[in-house]
Amino acid sequence: MDQLAAPVPVPTRLRLAHGVLELIARRAEASILHVKGVALHEDLAAGRMPSSDCDVLVRPDRVDALCEALESANWHQLTHFSHGSVFAHAATFHHAVWGTVDVHRSFPGLDLDPEATFQRFWTDRTTTELGGIDCPVPTLQHQRLLLLVHAARDAFVRPTHDVDVSWTRLNPSERDHLDALAQELGATVPLALVTARPERARGGRQVHLWTALHDRRDARRIRLAMLRDVSSPREAWALARAVSQVNPDHLALRLGRPPTREELRREWWARFPRWILPRNSRRHHR
Repeated sequence: MDQLAAPVPVPTRLRLAHGVLELIARRAEASILHVKGVALHEDLAAGRMPSSDCDVLVRPDRVDALCEALESANWHQLTHFSHGSVFAHAATFHHAVWGTVDVHRSFPGLDLDPEATFQRFWTDRTTTELGGIDCPVPTLQHQRLLLLVHAARDAFVRPTHDVDVSWTRLNPSERDHLDALAQELGATVPLALVTARPERARGGRQVHLWTALHDRRDARRIRLAMLRDVSSPREAWALARAVSQVNPDHLALRLGRPPTREELRREWWARFPRWILPRNSRRHHR
């Protein structure tokens, strides 16, 4: 019978997975907002490339409670917050039936004060039905801002659809509202870059990092951009130490198992020239 069973369409599975995640969050007393993918407002989803996973934004002070609840419900943690990205904003969990979810404790571009951002979105929230459950989602205007700041750091394929439906098609009043919201939540720089107004980003928070991400620079240039954004020698030293470390989550995914200490050391030495030498110098080094 199993061989004759038709596979569940991905969008259907994702909607069911969101419903499951909402029930888990409620039991853990962890407020979450369902974002992107199948949770998007229909005005933003129409014509968009389909999603392959779930995304939720959790109230920052309930992150640990939600992660523990997920693990208790047989969701296996693939990546941890500290290694997920340069913003350390999300952890990834996988379930054998429901697939993958990215649990966001903050949202890059809206991470100046994650608690204040979540509360603003939560206060104005609406709901959408996912997997037979009424799931909290941000308002249409808030979803637009989420898509835009995400598009600003997309390092692979520039999501022109998201910029089009979230900015280009808006009237001047709606754009002014987004600008004001971005200023309130500390997202002026990414919004300015993704909407082709770089002059508004000058001197802003993390402007060098966001510019490097928006311009799809390589990992070394992104690290240098991060160093340019720090405000003290102490921050620079802490950042230099952090970026020089091997990402154990990525190495584990590559190996198919947790790496040993010796494998972590070997990976560190193998990557060392890439951290300290420009690309041209590396050719001579090899």
